[in-house]
Amino acid sequence: MDSLKIEKQDTTPLLDFNLDKMEFILEGECRPENGLVFFEPVISWLDVFIDFAGSVELGKKLEFHFKLEYYNSSSAKFIFNIFKRLKSLNSKGIQLSVLWFYDVLDEDLLESGKEYEKILGLKFHFLALQN
Repeated sequence: MDSLKIEKQDTTPLLDFNLDKMEFILEGECRPENGLVFFEPVISWLDVFIDFAGSVELGKKLEFHFKLEYYNSSSAKFIFNIFKRLKSLNSKGIQLSVLWFYDVLDEDLLESGKEYEKILGLKFHFLALQN
């Protein structure tokens, strides 16, 4: 199975799901005109990855670096679906570590992360960034 990388554009973030490092990065701004067009291939790739993870020996830890500076409301639903799928890796013996980066002045982004953490029952590590 190949890693997934989508370069950053004006309205979409860098998405780098690196299987060699077992490190997934979502970074930048996420405000696509059509969230389905951007996220559908990502969700499909994750579904294949989760099946793949159950059939081969991967690293026992996956780090997800959430570094979005902004995401719109239509993207929020897709982000939730990404986290929900990643959570299922626990049942495959892969420990998920979520690093949620936020600007120290952006309380809304911090609160969003705490909401995802609570709803999903995952432990997030919140890392404040200074401008």
